[in-house]
Amino acid sequence: MRNQQAKAKVKANELTAMLMIFVTTNAFLTYPRYISRSAYEAAWMETVISGIGTLVLFLIVEKIFRRYFRNLDIVEVSKEVFGRVGAAVVAVVFAVYFLCSTAAVVREFTENVVSTVLPATPILLVGAVFMFAVGYIAYAGLEGICRTAYIFLPILLVGTLGLCVATMNWWHFTYLFPLWGTGVPRILSGSLQYSSIFANVLLLTIVYPHVHDAAKKMRQIGFVSIIGSTALLTALVLTYLMVFPAVETGQSSFAMYRLARVIHLGPFFQRVESVFIFLWVTSATVKMAVTLWGAAYLIGKAFGWPSYRPGIPALSLISFSLGMWLENWIEVINLDAKYLMRWGWLVVFALPLAIVLVGMLGQKVKGNRSRPDGSRRRRGKLQNV
Repeated sequence: MRNQQAKAKVKANELTAMLMIFVTTNAFLTYPRYISRSAYEAAWMETVISGIGTLVLFLIVEKIFRRYFRNLDIVEVSKEVFGRVGAAVVAVVFAVYFLCSTAAVVREFTENVVSTVLPATPILLVGAVFMFAVGYIAYAGLEGICRTAYIFLPILLVGTLGLCVATMNWWHFTYLFPLWGTGVPRILSGSLQYSSIFANVLLLTIVYPHVHDAAKKMRQIGFVSIIGSTALLTALVLTYLMVFPAVETGQSSFAMYRLARVIHLGPFFQRVESVFIFLWVTSATVKMAVTLWGAAYLIGKAFGWPSYRPGIPALSLISFSLGMWLENWIEVINLDAKYLMRWGWLVVFALPLAIVLVGMLGQKVKGNRSRPDGSRRRRGKLQNV
């Protein structure tokens, strides 16, 4: 397998911005609905626990990559572990997950736009325009996506903080009680079940060879992006829970739009949700560009393509067709909750972690076999002697 896009290198701050937008955008999708149904008043705890678990797993995977697999991505590591065919299967599994994720997001956001600001416009037209923009950014490559995210991140931060602050007159702290909501067991199971929105671990194992000075910067990128996106998500979910009672928070599929509609700061500051819709659509475009690029990149790796770019138009069309395939939005939400959300952690956490652990054991076995006495290589100062 040739190393595609070998010259692509992204800076640490640009990749951090991309990862923060990728995760935070889930607040504008159906994520608040799922965790609200799972934990009620304690839904914000599921976000915090999922973020902490992601950070721990990321530090483990990053340490293994830095020590054993420098300048390799997860597909190249799979090739060392399972061989060429096994690596192709692993790459296709990741690519299918990204493709289904793109399809679900394009349908959800298209439905939201049509049902709120463009009720007379055909959904196919809105979805086609949306998908064309996503395909164009994905075709620009990882550098283009990350630079777009870097430019857009300050606007997202201002919009997120603005949404939280502008609804302060509707906050009811008593809506956060009872503190443990549906109970600790439900909170823990929900944290695992909906943790797949933190796809940082999988994404970082894919883009690892394309980061400037990855050995030194990757830990910083992962730490800042996971902590930052967890803080933004928690702030939005907490605001949502303090504005609406728990029995209502699990009913809305577009929680942040509903939150923006209650903003009332006087006679000249009403119905400002259109401003936030622009913000959310732009965030969703960046998120889908990442998953579409990831799908094309991985399929290119699986089949040994010299470049992933010829696959972008075809994968855009497949994602759009999958997204519009189901008759109504409810079926999309049900499938998303039943498969992508509930079992997504197996793809974004368990599978990459298993691959790098098996690869690490293989490297250690090879290292021991190279020495007749089976002794391990010394580290630290003794190694430099």
